[in-house]
Amino acid sequence: MNAASETTKAQNGLRNNAIFMIGLLVIQYVLGMVTNMFVQFPDTDQAGQLWDFARSQFLTMSHIVVGTLLLVGAIVFVIRAARIHHRSWIASSVVGLIAILAAIFGGTQFITTQIDAYSLLMALAAIIAFLSYGWGLYASRK
Repeated sequence: MNAASETTKAQNGLRNNAIFMIGLLVIQYVLGMVTNMFVQFPDTDQAGQLWDFARSQFLTMSHIVVGTLLLVGAIVFVIRAARIHHRSWIASSVVGLIAILAAIFGGTQFITTQIDAYSLLMALAAIIAFLSYGWGLYASRK
């Protein structure tokens, strides 16, 4: 196999990776909206109780599990993009990873504080990640 076909194979793998990440982000966003609508956290300022409650809720745990999968996927994506030295994919994947980290930060802060601004941070960061992977798909077509 020659170098050009190796590069094409790696680029196709990154395109598939981006499509997978976009799909997971859509699932994550919907889970977040449904959780926001149907899960009522207890009125307490005890972080431990809030985390216990979060872990006992199927929707919230599903949201956390998908978020963890997104984090792992984003890290793998950055590594794969760096290995083939493709500038657009590197930029896209790094922005996506940073956005996912920001969303995770927002989520962990929201659970312990119940401050709506952290929920907004999660939503906006998810949109940024979605756009970054979409941009990567667009830029890699050139």
